[in-house]
Parts: sequence; C-alpha cells; structure tokens
Amino acid sequence: MAYVSLYRKYRPATWDKVIGQNHIVTTLINQIKAGSVGHAYLFTGTRGTGKTSSAKIFARAVNCLSPVNGSPCGKCEVCKALGGSDNIDIIEMDAASNNGVDEIRELKENVQYPPTVGKYKVYIIDEVHMLSPSAFNALLKTLEEPPAHVIFILATTEVHKLPQTILSRCMRFDFRLVSKSELTDLLGRIFDDIGYKYEREAAEILAVHGEGSVRDTLSLTDMCLSYSPDKLTADAVLEVLGASDFGTLHSLASSVLKGDVETILSLTDKVYERGKGLSTLNKELAEFFRELITVKNVKGYRGGYNDEELKAVGELADRYDNFRIARAMKLLAGVENALRYSTQPRIIFEAVLVQAAEMNTETGTEALVSRVTALERQLRDMEFGGYTVKAESKPAVSAQEAAERISALSKKDTVTEETPVFDSTPVRKPASDKAVRLMGLIITELRESGYGILYQALRAQEDYDLDGKTLTVRVRDAASYTQLTDPAYEGAISAALKAVTGDNGYSFKCVGEKKETGKAKPEDRMRLVDLFGSKLTEKK
Repeated sequence: MAYVSLYRKYRPATWDKVIGQNHIVTTLINQIKAGSVGHAYLFTGTRGTGKTSSAKIFARAVNCLSPVNGSPCGKCEVCKALGGSDNIDIIEMDAASNNGVDEIRELKENVQYPPTVGKYKVYIIDEVHMLSPSAFNALLKTLEEPPAHVIFILATTEVHKLPQTILSRCMRFDFRLVSKSELTDLLGRIFDDIGYKYEREAAEILAVHGEGSVRDTLSLTDMCLSYSPDKLTADAVLEVLGASDFGTLHSLASSVLKGDVETILSLTDKVYERGKGLSTLNKELAEFFRELITVKNVKGYRGGYNDEELKAVGELADRYDNFRIARAMKLLAGVENALRYSTQPRIIFEAVLVQAAEMNTETGTEALVSRVTALERQLRDMEFGGYTVKAESKPAVSAQEAAERISALSKKDTVTEETPVFDSTPVRKPASDKAVRLMGLIITELRESGYGILYQALRAQEDYDLDGKTLTVRVRDAASYTQLTDPAYEGAISAALKAVTGDNGYSFKCVGEKKETGKAKPEDRMRLVDLFGSKLTEKK
C-alpha cells in the first residue's frame, strides 16, 4: 500500500479531533443540534488550521441521520454514501483553477438539482479569493438566495481580497493559529498511535517551527521520521530543520544585549559554516527574545524550557531592561522579508545584529535611559566585586537637566522654603570605602525604584560615613534636610538599605545643626535651584 502522509492520515473526521478552534467548533455543533443551519459560511485563517477539514465535517454532519455530539456518526446510510468517491452531494471546488465566470455559471445551473442521498447539497469553494471579479458578480445572487437544499462554504487564507458584497452574505468564522502546547500534544498522540519512540523536546521543536499550522507541523514531522526512523531526538530535528540549539541562541542573544560584536560575528560564522539557514536563525533568535521578555515580565511563565534553561533565561532577562530586549526583537523581525529575497542574506543578518548590539545608534529618551540603567548595573556589579567608587562633587546643573528633573516631580513633591536653614558646616570626615560603596548602592536602588527627588537629594551629599550599621549623612542645606528627614520617605530609605545589604539591621540618619528658622537666605535658594531646577514654590 502506498505511503500516506501524516497530515492526510490524521485529518480530523469528527469535531473532537479538531484542535485549537473551540470557538468555531462549539458554534457549529450548536447549530447542527438546533437545526438552525445557515446557507452561506466563510472560513478564513492561516494555512493548515483546519478550514477545509471543518468544512467537510460540517457537510457530512448536516446530512447525517443520527449525529453524535454534532459530528457525523459514520455508520448510517447517508454517512457511508457521502464517504464514497462517487458522492455528488458534497462538491469541492478549487477556485484557484476554476476562477472564471463560466465555472460559476455552471455551478448556478447545478444548484437547482436536489441532493441524491442527504438533506443538503454542500458546495465547498476553496481559495475563494482567487475568483475573478466577474465570477464574484455571477455568484452574488445565488449566494444570497440559494435553494433551500444548498449550503455554500467558502474558504480562504486572504479574506481581505474578497469583495464586501460577498462578505456581507456569509457567516464568517476566523480560524486561529494552533498553540505550541496543542501541537506538541497532537504529535505525542500520533507517535503513540504508530508506536514511535520520541523525545518530548523534539516534538516541542517541531511545534515551534510549525508556526501554528497543523499541516506544516505534520509535514515537518514526516521529514524527521524519514531521517530518524528508530527514535526522534531533539538533535535529529535540529539537523533536519537546520535549526539552532538553546546554547547557541542563548549565547547569541547574550552577546547582542551586552554589545559584544566580536562574539556575535564569531557565532554567526560558525552557524553559517555548518550550512544552517540564516532566515531560520533570524526567526529563532527573534522568538528567543520574545520568550526572554515574556519570562522577564510574566510571573510563572516557563515557555517550554527545562529548569536549567529557564534559570539561564531568567538570569539573562534580569540583567537588561525591556527596551533593550524589545529593540533587538523588533530589529530582527523587521528583516525577515529582506533575508528571504536577498542575494546576500549573511550581510543583512550580521548588520542587523551589530545594529542591535550598538545601543549608541539610538538617540531617543528611552534608549538613553536604558544605557544609563545598564551603566548603573555595571557599577553595582563592580562594587559587589570589591571595587571602590569615589564620590565626586556634583557638577553644575544645566537648564535642560533642571527642566527634566522638575518634570518628573509629582504635585505632592513640590519643594517649599519654610524649612530650617543650616548655617554652620560640620567638619567633614573622609568616608570609609565601605560607606562609599553602600551609598552608591542606595542611590542606584532609589533611582531604579522611582524615588526621583530622594535620589537627587542623596546623590548631592558628600559628607557621610558608616558607624557600625548606621549610615549617617551630614547635610548643609534646608532642601536636602527636608527631603531626607521627610517621614514619607523613611520607608523608602529603609527598603533600599535592606535591598542592597540583605540585612534589616542597617539604619539611616540625617543630621545638621539648626541656627535659625524662617525665610531662607539667598544662598539656600541657589542651592535649591541647583538641586531641583528653577521652578520653586515659595510658601508665604
């Protein structure tokens, strides 16, 4: 007996075998049970999602003498007759090769004849968008008011090409892409049915490359079964598909995010020398970045990774912000068509990877914030590694920077000038290395936590030290004292201390000698402007 491909052998014959389309299956089953069947249906969606299979099931079910849960029983006389090759009550028409007005006129002449065995005569017109304009016009009247014994089912992958006059006459059903988990489970059931040994990871890789299409997934599976007839392994699937393993994708993504162009070019050269397709690698890497940003933002998401892989993905995601990851993902997705049709795909692919790695090519505000955040994280890593960072005097604030700072302040954080003013300056003691490291960590933590004013006030301080587990800051101006002693910020500083030390025993203390109260002196107002910009509210 001739070999039958998997997608033909396992084409669903009942509704319970259709996967990923519950919203459509439930609706059609209810119509069949209630006897409220329409006269014209439009099935649209990506290739291989079950449009034609569903049309055939529906055509047999509406004619079945005793449907089982809305599906054809397959045992009654009508089901047996409709399953034969000489069946003339279910007519399948390929509009790609029969797209002229003459074919539609012939169809109009035949619809008047009643069915021979069933209740309905069903016309399934596949790829209906290929009909010519004159053929559509010839079909309109019959589609709107067909004989009572006729049902039309139109199927297409490009619904946007259909005239609005056709769309308005049909009951439309949109078929969705099938999820990776459903495709993986389907492959598992098929392998179990044919007694074939397999690794689940291999099935998951096939499901990913099937891209939501059941037919494409089963076609790829056929190729892999021929390559590895005894057992399907992940390595065998990667070899057949020309795909890359987790280690390659992780290393390449990590190099892109940290801007390591040398490693990027070395890895792509190795992949290219192995004969792997760059279009496939581009698609896989874009998908890896999508998984990366999902793991970063969706609590509990695993993405099909094992424990070791999930840990590696989580650690990589934690080191970079959403903008940097999403930027790389967008750049890779944007060159898919260029790679497919270019005569030099390697040049295009390597160019986009280098562009993704070079953050200084982006000049927008989000890019600048991302670069600053990355630098601060590197600074924190250096401090944890034992390096010391010297505290520097705060440079003069430009008008633009002052405006940016003041725009970040909320209304509740408006600075007033009715606070105590300090006149005398305590003798400054040089801070210990440990105090310097701790202060740097706290400042960074406050900035990442969104406490803009507190971050600015603490960053400006130069006189501080660590006594045991108490970080003492000695301030000389009213503005800083107001912010650092505000009870509303006490919890934020305590949380920052705990976050960077991992110890609840650390405390923060702000001190200064008060000389007088009342109206601030000119030099104090200048200090406020230096800290927060020129837009100050002076409380009378």
